[in-house]
Amino acid sequence: MGVILAVIGALLLTPDTLLMRLSQLDGWNMLIWRGSLSGLAYFFIWAVLNGPKTLPKVVTFNFSTLICCQILNAVFFSLAIALAPVVIVLIGVATAPVFAALLSRFILNEPISKLTLVTAFVVLAGLLISLLGHDVAGLVLDTTTLVGLLLGLGVAFALAMNFTLIRKDSEAPFVLALSIGAICAALVGFLCADKLQWLSVPKMMSIAFTGICILPLSFVALSYAAGSIKSSTVSLIMLSETVLGPLWVWWGIGEKPTTMMLIGGGIVLSALVVFIVFERRSLNFTTS
Repeated sequence: MGVILAVIGALLLTPDTLLMRLSQLDGWNMLIWRGSLSGLAYFFIWAVLNGPKTLPKVVTFNFSTLICCQILNAVFFSLAIALAPVVIVLIGVATAPVFAALLSRFILNEPISKLTLVTAFVVLAGLLISLLGHDVAGLVLDTTTLVGLLLGLGVAFALAMNFTLIRKDSEAPFVLALSIGAICAALVGFLCADKLQWLSVPKMMSIAFTGICILPLSFVALSYAAGSIKSSTVSLIMLSETVLGPLWVWWGIGEKPTTMMLIGGGIVLSALVVFIVFERRSLNFTTS
C-alpha cells in the first residue's frame, strides 16, 4: 500500500510545474502564496484526519524537526530557483534518495539496499541527460551556480530527513508539521519580498489550485507512504515528477522538450518502473 500511495502522491505532484509557470510569480511571492494556501489546506486535512487528539504529541524533538524540514525545503527551493539555473537546482534535488538511504542507515539502522542505490544512480544519470539537454549553452559554473547546487542539495536533505523521521515516528502529527512549516515559509517569503504580487483571476486560480489541492494532497500521500516504506523508496518515486512535470508544461503552454530530455526521461521512468516492480515483490515476500 505504501508504494501505491507514493506513486499516487508523485503523480498528483506532476502538474505543479505547469501551474507555477502559469501564475508568473517571482520566487518570494511564489513562496508566499504556495506556503500560505497549502498551510491552510494542510491544517484542514489534519483537523479532519487527526484533530486535537494528536496535540499531546507536538511537544517532541521529531515534530520540531519536521517543521524545520518543511521550512528549509520551501525556502531553499524558492531561493535556488530565484538565484540559479533550474538545471543545477534539480540535479541537487535528485540526490534525495541517496540522502534518504544514508539517513535511514544511521537513524533507523536499516540496511542500504543495493537495488535502491543502483536505481538512484541510474535515475540521477537519466536526469542529468534530461536536464542538461534543456540548456547546456546557458550553463555557467560560477558562484551563483554553486550556491544553487548547494541549495538544491539542502532541499534533497530536508526531504530525505522529513520522510525518514516520519518512518521513525509515524505517530507524530506530521500533517500539522507540514501546515506550520508551510505557513512559516510563507512568512519568510513575505519578509523578503520587495512587494506582494496580486494576481488576475486566471493566475489566482492556477496558484490556488496548486496551493490548496496539488501540494497538500501529494505531500500528505507521500508522507503517509513514508510511514510504511523506506524513505529512499519514497524519494525515488517522487523524482518521477521531475520528468513528467515538463510534459505537462509541453501540453499546457507548448514548451516542447528536447530529444535529450525525452531520452533522459525515458531512462528515469524505465528505472523507476523496474524498481517499483522489484520493490513490491520484495515487500510481498517479506509480509508473506
